[in-house]
Amino acid sequence: MINLIKKNLLNIISFFLVIFFLILCLFYYNSNTFIKNIEKKRESYLIYLNSYVEKLDKISSSSDFKKRIDNDEFFKKIYKQKQYWELIK
Repeated sequence: MINLIKKNLLNIISFFLVIFFLILCLFYYNSNTFIKNIEKKRESYLIYLNSYVEKLDKISSSSDFKKRIDNDEFFKKIYKQKQYWELIK
């Protein structure tokens, strides 16, 4: 009997908590304050993102690009693979 009362009480409390949470979500996420906060956060994130992008090291010319990325090893591997398959044939 006592366990049944405890269980019912727990069910009632959990029901009210869920209802409270749903009402809070419904009214808060549709409120003007929430929308304003989101807009401020998005603006601040865009400012942060733009400042981060400006700090990145930029490649100025194609010769610069060739200095930074060396694909010789990659192409050597491809060439070796082709030779290997030709030998198998």
